[in-house]
Amino acid sequence: MKNFNPGDIVNFYSTVASFQKDYHVRNPGLVLASRKASSTATKMSYDRGSAYVLWANGDMTKEHMSYLELANEE
Repeated sequence: MKNFNPGDIVNFYSTVASFQKDYHVRNPGLVLASRKASSTATKMSYDRGSAYVLWANGDMTKEHMSYLELANEE
């Protein structure tokens, strides 16, 4: 499972275009806080970890870790 730390710069990414559309104006974002995935989490479980992200446009959201990637790894 992915894990991000406060201070990491991330982008939202999904292969689903409808998920991605609202984030073109938000990327990149700063991780403010994160919660690690449960030790029993799978790719499809709800408890796969999350992060609070302050986006470049000023929005703040809570995202599943699976939808985030480090901005410098594109």
